[in-house]
Amino acid sequence: MKEPPKDLKNWIEKELFHAAPVFIAALDKQLNIVYANDAFKAKFGDWEDKKCFKVYKGRDSVCEDCTSRFAFSKGKTSVSEQTGYDKNGKLIHYIKYTVPVFGENNIVDYLVEISTETTRFKKVEEEYKLLFDQVPCNVMIIDRDFKIVRANKQAQDMFESLKGEYCYSALKDRKEKCIECTARQTFEDGMQHTGNHAWKLADGRTLNMHVITIPLKNENGQYDLVMEMAVDISKTIKLQDSLAAAHNYLESLINTSMDGIVGISKRGRVEVFNSAARSLFNIDQGQIVSQEEITTMLPKGFLAQVSEGMGHVYLPEAELKKSNGEKFYGRLSGNKLQGHGEKIGMAFSVHDIGQMKKLEKEKIEAERMAIVGQTVAGLAHGIKNLINALDGGIYFLKSGIGKGDIKRIHKGIETLVRNIDRIRLFSKAFLNYSRFRTITPALSKPGDIVTEVVESFAAKFSENKISIKVQIDEHMALAPIDYEKIHECVTNLFGNAIDAFVDVDKDRKKKIWVKVYEEEGSIYIEVRDNGCGIDKDHKQRLFSKFFTTKGLEGTGIGLLMTKKIIQEHGGTISVLSKKGEGSIFRLRLIRGRLPKILD
Repeated sequence: MKEPPKDLKNWIEKELFHAAPVFIAALDKQLNIVYANDAFKAKFGDWEDKKCFKVYKGRDSVCEDCTSRFAFSKGKTSVSEQTGYDKNGKLIHYIKYTVPVFGENNIVDYLVEISTETTRFKKVEEEYKLLFDQVPCNVMIIDRDFKIVRANKQAQDMFESLKGEYCYSALKDRKEKCIECTARQTFEDGMQHTGNHAWKLADGRTLNMHVITIPLKNENGQYDLVMEMAVDISKTIKLQDSLAAAHNYLESLINTSMDGIVGISKRGRVEVFNSAARSLFNIDQGQIVSQEEITTMLPKGFLAQVSEGMGHVYLPEAELKKSNGEKFYGRLSGNKLQGHGEKIGMAFSVHDIGQMKKLEKEKIEAERMAIVGQTVAGLAHGIKNLINALDGGIYFLKSGIGKGDIKRIHKGIETLVRNIDRIRLFSKAFLNYSRFRTITPALSKPGDIVTEVVESFAAKFSENKISIKVQIDEHMALAPIDYEKIHECVTNLFGNAIDAFVDVDKDRKKKIWVKVYEEEGSIYIEVRDNGCGIDKDHKQRLFSKFFTTKGLEGTGIGLLMTKKIIQEHGGTISVLSKKGEGSIFRLRLIRGRLPKILD
């Protein structure tokens, strides 16, 4: 071997020891550090007259697994991973090469320890190991024989044994490789692959796993290992199944509903249009329907009201159109659909009330005819009584003439005149009631009618010392009603309310309340008083047979006329009353039943 140049040899012998970027120290048999380079001193500090375990570890006694004593006894070079503390007390990691130095008689007199710090690499390694073990999914390293080389903590906790086992055997209890193996696909093309697999646990449970496999390539781009990551999606699949079952249930419920159900997305697409809706609107199965087409079949502004509103939109009676233009009546109920505070669409249902409306009309007509019959009977009975009174008047007249008694003659004449007037009044009232009068609707404000009637009764209220309180919804939309006839109805109610104070205590404060408002598609006019009230027996007879509680002052036709007019408007009249406390008469005009204005 050729000797190096002298100057190079001198530098190597004198300077290399201190120039080497590793920590070098020499120990004697008592583990004293007898020599060390500059790098060692820079890292561990002052070493002279100190034991190795004191300098390296900060200990006062020999380490239990001392590699130096082993090297002295065996005389063999060793390599070990060590942890210690630098001169600042900071924990460090390093790899130590322990080389024995032989003296005379081939005895090891000294050791030379060469150490390389690995703290930074160790930290990175521990971080990767921590990530590997603590990542919230199952991670395994698989070789080309499909054996599991390594598995993280979560995977090991799930299975009793994994390392060294075949993945298809350990995870699926199979004897052969899987047909749709994602690891095999990755080994074949070096690409990432995903798939769903069923894992079988030792306790008999089966888990649905979503698996991703990627190749672990080295710096040359070669790979013999695949990393497999798996996430338990059993709950997700169960939820999907539950959602699918719920969807099928709701779909069946919607399709078998007798009411038409329509659902429109926030983009205006008709997503739901069940069989009943197709039947009601005369639309073939499978025919696509647009929101624009539906809008033409519904009352004007209904969908806009549903879309822009914050609550339930309800029309008890609405005129709708079929696709062929034919009209029908239905009950509409609509809602804006929201999710997480945002609009996701709207939905409405349609219930066909054509048959019900027909039956209702027939019922109202039957009731009217029944009342006419009862009225005729009442009129006949009333006239019969008046004829008896006429007979009495004729008797007084004849007997007065026969006896020349002027007073008796005048009494007979007065009796005849009074009862003839009663017959005329009865007959006129009955003719007015039974005569057919055409409803002439025009767009009017119910509140204006009430205001006008209140003003017309101002003198009566003052004369009878009655206080009146009026509450009218000024924002109510116009309604197609016969102004004069509704005026007549309200007038009758006010007249009855005033008459209700005839027999009440003089000390009672007389009050009348009138209220005009709208609820759920119906207009209400309420007249309430705190007068004498109506007993149960009289209340049952209010709307029949010319019934009156006013004696000769009334005909009993006022409430009958009121009921007839309200019925002609498609509405109803009701009464709540308690003897001695007062009464409430309520007129209800249903917008969907109001008469149509002829062009």
